[in-house]
Amino acid sequence: MMKTNAEFFIDIGHEVMESIRESRESGEIRGTTGMGADGTTTSVLDQLCEDIIIGRITENDLPYNIVSEEIGKIERGYEQNLVIDPLDGTFNAENDIPLYSMSVAIMKDYFNSLNEALIMNLSNGSYYYAIKGTGAFKNSNKITVSKKRRNAYIISSGSVREIPEYLKFAEGRFRILGCASLEMSLVAEGVFDLMAYIGERKAIRNVDIAASTLLLREAGGKVLNEKLEDLNMGLSLLEKSQVIAVSDEKLLEKRHK
Repeated sequence: MMKTNAEFFIDIGHEVMESIRESRESGEIRGTTGMGADGTTTSVLDQLCEDIIIGRITENDLPYNIVSEEIGKIERGYEQNLVIDPLDGTFNAENDIPLYSMSVAIMKDYFNSLNEALIMNLSNGSYYYAIKGTGAFKNSNKITVSKKRRNAYIISSGSVREIPEYLKFAEGRFRILGCASLEMSLVAEGVFDLMAYIGERKAIRNVDIAASTLLLREAGGKVLNEKLEDLNMGLSLLEKSQVIAVSDEKLLEKRHK
């Protein structure tokens, strides 16, 4: 029986996990290999993870073009694209902090065409996935955003002055976990009310959040830009956006004029 896309990438995720473990045991987990297509430094782990994922995609001739953080876009003659972040949370992975992920999304051209997504926590193998119109899942269990305000937020900004009034909550718990895809997944799961990356220095790329954008929307949440418009990023790795992922837009309405 042919594997589903989710099953295929879960298997790859376990292979990536094993390679990270071996790199940690050998002491070859840190260092850089050059510059990625997005203009940022490529770490040894980033390259390792990407090589495994792209290798398996090409070996199995999946019918998609590839857009990945380090190598850029590989045009393979298909209409749909795999948007991949081979390793989100590189610092966490290098330091054995158990919040780092692989994320894969399928889309045509913009986020409004996202149709399938998988995010795997590479520290423990748990995963989230979504198919447009069918809901969001953690492992085999359906998840939704919290219907009850938890007063728990993730807000990352260059400075306090960059935080808009609609994100200045009077009370609550604030955390920064260092892995945007899993942070958004935790909003989808109902653990946090909101995640925001605010300010030009904190703007993030499509590969970081393509998969978790579909997951959160399928879980009942919203993914917005700093103008509180639906986030609709394209395929360019040079594009960055400020992001607000929220369980309920009403959290922002009373504060936004």
